[in-house]
Parts: sequence; C-alpha cells; structure tokens
Amino acid sequence: MIDSLRHFFWEDSQARRLAYAITAFLGILHATTRTLVFHRPERQVAIELFVLVLVLNPGVVALSYLVNLLKARRKLFVIHAYIKSPRFTLNQPIGPLIIIIFLLLIYKLSHFISAHIHITFLVMGLTLVVSLFAIFLSFRKDTASSRTYRLSQKERYGGLVACLILLSAPRLSISKVQAAIVNQRLERAASSIEPDKAAGLPSNQLKSAYQKIASIANTSIEYKIPANSDLVEKVKNNLEVTLKAANPGREDVRRWGAAAFIALVAYARFNNVLIAVNAPTVLLPHDQDQTGNYMLSQVPLKNGAVWWQGSTEGSAIFAILDPSLGAVFPISHSSVVFNAVNFNAFGMRRAFVETDDESQVVIMNATIEGATQKLDAIVWLNIKFKNSQIIYSGGPLYLGDVTFENCQFQFGSDTESQKVLIQIKEMGNQPVTLVSGL
Repeated sequence: MIDSLRHFFWEDSQARRLAYAITAFLGILHATTRTLVFHRPERQVAIELFVLVLVLNPGVVALSYLVNLLKARRKLFVIHAYIKSPRFTLNQPIGPLIIIIFLLLIYKLSHFISAHIHITFLVMGLTLVVSLFAIFLSFRKDTASSRTYRLSQKERYGGLVACLILLSAPRLSISKVQAAIVNQRLERAASSIEPDKAAGLPSNQLKSAYQKIASIANTSIEYKIPANSDLVEKVKNNLEVTLKAANPGREDVRRWGAAAFIALVAYARFNNVLIAVNAPTVLLPHDQDQTGNYMLSQVPLKNGAVWWQGSTEGSAIFAILDPSLGAVFPISHSSVVFNAVNFNAFGMRRAFVETDDESQVVIMNATIEGATQKLDAIVWLNIKFKNSQIIYSGGPLYLGDVTFENCQFQFGSDTESQKVLIQIKEMGNQPVTLVSGL
C-alpha cells in the first residue's frame, strides 16, 4: 500500500492528472447542483468539497492497490475473462476511477432521486459522458503501458503550494470577494463626492457620480452583498452634505442625488440585516401547494433582525379585518427588510408596518392597498400605494420610485410636511423620489 501511495503522489503524474481532472469535474458539478438546485449554504458546500477532495484521491490509490492485488492472485472478477486485449489493463488507474465515479454518483443521488428525478437524469448523463471518455482513453495505444514520470523539483514544490492554496480556499468565499470589491467601489465613491470636490463639479459629472453610487447600492441590495458599515455611513454622510451644499440647477441631477441617497440609506439598513448574526429569512413561497397569500393578525418584531422575502410569482399578506389590532407588523428596536411582499388591508384602516425611532426598516418592490400607512422613518423603494390613506408628520422621509394611486393624504401642518405634499401632488400618478430636508 505504501508503494501505491508513493507511485501515485510522487511518480505517476499521468494518473494524477486524470484523477485531478475528474476531481475538478465532480467538484464543480457537485457545488453547482448543491447551491443552485438545492440552495445549500456556501459554507456547507465548501466543507463538502473539502471532504470530496480528501476522499477521492486516497480512494484512487486504495482501489488501484486492490485491483493490482486481486490481479496478482488472478481474481479480476468477470472482466478478466472477457477483456484480454493488452491495450486494456486494470494496472492503469482508469478502472478504479470509473468505479469511483459511479459509486459517488449512486451515493450522492440516492438522497434526491425521488424528489428531483429530472436533475438525477441530468447528472447521470454528464457522469456517463465522462466515464465513456475515460474508457476511450484506456483503449488508446499511447496509454497502454504503465509509464512513470519523475517530476522536477520546481514542479514538486509548485504542487505543494497549489495544495496549500486549495486547502485554504474554503476560507475565501465568493461573498467575501464581492464585499471587497464593493468596499473598494464605495471608497472611490466617497472620495468623488467629498463636499470640497463636489462644489466645483459641473452638473453632468455630479449626475454621473450620483448614478454610480445608486448603482453600487442597488446592485449590492439585489445580490445581497455586505459591505463595511462604517464605509457605507461615510459615503452617505458625504452625499448628504453635498446634496445640501451643491446647487446643480437641473431637476434631473437633484432627482438622481435624492435617488442615490435613498439607495444608500436602504443599503445601510439592509447591510445591518446582512451582517447580523444568524439573521433569519422568512420565505413566502408561491408553488403548487401554496398560493403565496397569507392572512395575518399581528406579528410583533422586537430586538432583532429579519428578512421577509416574497416569491417572484407574487406573495401577499392580507390583514385580519379588525381595525383595533393596529399594524400587522409593529416593529421596535429591530432591523427589518421586506422584499416583494405585497399587503392588502381591504380598507379597514390597518397599517402594514409601524416602527419606532430605534428601528431600521426597508420596504421594497411591493404594492400596498387599502391601508392606513404612516411614511415616517421607513425607506420605501419601488412601492405602489393604492386606495390607501397616507400619513406623514414631518419625520425622516425616504421615497424612491413611490407611486400613489387614488390615495388620501393626512399630512401635518408643518412646513416640511406641506412641502412634501405639494411635491407628491405635482407628480400625480408618476413615481415620486424625494428625501425630507434635502
């Protein structure tokens, strides 16, 4: 057995190349299937890949040793009786590799064959292609003899370095790389809109800077990429000062500045949910067994962080018809994100969300109908209010592409509330983007 280990890991680079190629193929196939089809966490898949690499290569050595041992005793199963061509010998690692492929295939698919039959056939087909290719290689004349190769010292140490990199790869996840890129882009964005620099920029350059910031924030929210919270706050503060000081003279530039600021506020709150330890995600599925519609009485959210996620087909929450219950989601001391979760109160004067000054709430990509909703202190992104009573009393206001259709407005008599009301009414049924105080 020791000779087999030395032969595989030190001399026979041809067998090792084939084993590594099949390991890479199975690893990519396994990781893609587990993450995209079965939605397993990235850390779990990384551990599974690590185990796969550790098991597969020693498995090749063990099976090669077993086959050679059995052949030496003239017990090569039924294959030896039928295959007598000198061009096909199980001295090569081809035979054990084919066996390993099918053993791994049977093991991995035994858990999923009943529920995911179409995925099973796809994986079986791909693996069969690889196996047939391996058999084809084994019949080639140029692979008939058991050739050995002596690796140079440079190749040996290079392989050692490659192994160390592979062993440390699970510590470097895709999300960490994405976060590093976002942090770098945010650093540049913070520099581009420093008040002293922005004061002398022409309108076109200001608009371009605002658009880049909005793009960074919206893309990071869409793909759930975390960032350094201090850096996000720095960009937000720089942008707020710039928006108050700069006077671009063009309405579209001011609108892009407001959109960028709202996106940053939303991303800052969203980032708090992302980096919260064990922040749960509440999924509202829409499939054959579930319509995606849920009747709720009241769900208090206190002292935590949570993400409520609707389906792409449409998920809605219907409020129990009892106005005395108040808001369906009373939120206190929490960071909460609602994405693609529609709401309908059927005109019974119930609110979707009610929050305090200590909470950070983002509601995006939804239609809110028949509700009595207060706008203060909540970030609203891509929202459509229909047949609702809208309340605003001069607090922090963040409206990004918000539409009001057939709504009644109950605004305070203070200057800020009346200014916002005028802007909303001027837009009619068009989307409104504005920030209070800017």
